[in-house]
Amino acid sequence: MIAAWVDPVGPSFPFQDEVREGESGQGYALRMAHGNGLAGLARVKQLLGKTHSAVLDASDAVPLAKWFGGSVQLLDFSLERLNLGRREAGSHYAGHPLGRSYFLTRSFPRVCPDCLRELGYCRTAWDLTLSVACVRHRRVLLDRCPSCLHTLSWNRPGLEVCSCGYSLSMGDAPEAATTDELLVAHVVDQRMGDYAAFGEGCRMAESEEEAVGMPTFDSLLRNLSLDGVMRIIYALSTAAMYDAEVKAEKRERGALMKARQTIALAAAFGAKVARLEAPDLQTRRPSVLIDLLSDVASSSRATSSDASLARSMLGWLLVNSPTSTLASRHVSLSQMELF
Repeated sequence: MIAAWVDPVGPSFPFQDEVREGESGQGYALRMAHGNGLAGLARVKQLLGKTHSAVLDASDAVPLAKWFGGSVQLLDFSLERLNLGRREAGSHYAGHPLGRSYFLTRSFPRVCPDCLRELGYCRTAWDLTLSVACVRHRRVLLDRCPSCLHTLSWNRPGLEVCSCGYSLSMGDAPEAATTDELLVAHVVDQRMGDYAAFGEGCRMAESEEEAVGMPTFDSLLRNLSLDGVMRIIYALSTAAMYDAEVKAEKRERGALMKARQTIALAAAFGAKVARLEAPDLQTRRPSVLIDLLSDVASSSRATSSDASLARSMLGWLLVNSPTSTLASRHVSLSQMELF
């Protein structure tokens, strides 16, 4: 169902442009709002009959296309499309099914200021929760204004401007990304529509992929769908929180820091999985972990690679977790062979 909307100026606004390859739908609306002097995305939401805190989705594709000149199909592709109209039922984004609502960041975006200056658009890849780095510029994405220190919002006046008026293009002393963060960003980039056009700079050097345990973690993610990548990383991170050797000392706060911790934990535990080392899970009921893997193993949306890895990991965890009571309940899973 298309959201209620009003046509403020007739058939369209004067500044027209198509959605760019790999461009975030909300980023497109912000770019076009700024180009047409609408003082940001908040005004677009108002014209669509949405609240200030609402998130644009595929139901807004038709009016946005009429106003700004983009195609309905590309806008539907670049905006989140909710399954059955409900976020809890899952969604599609940039052509990929996503089974968990927390796989996307919706209200508080992340950006690479260097890419904004060079490319002039917000990438769909940045909207994935576990995409925390820019491989092109080897830096952590920015989620807070360097001046006012508030989280960035889609309701800011323009792509390169914070709500406080600070220009993100002024420079922000970027933080270098870790090798694991760059790997995950690289894996996400490969599944995005602008990967080829994004440039050779977004491809990790072969020597870097081979550094510090990288082949093991990389081998777990290489053939998965985007949804599978997200699920498996969260599953590995959850397992790491139970593991006596790997678990984190404390949970980080803030969406970006939590995502970075998730990647670090997943990479450490993923290396153990790939080396077939027995885990030492300090829990008798790792229900969250089992649920994440079971969903992948049985989902009709999962690819064969997703399901195969999830089933193998379930069997491996059940066989190698003597402190868990789950092995006796899942005998068939415990007979599975890893990889």
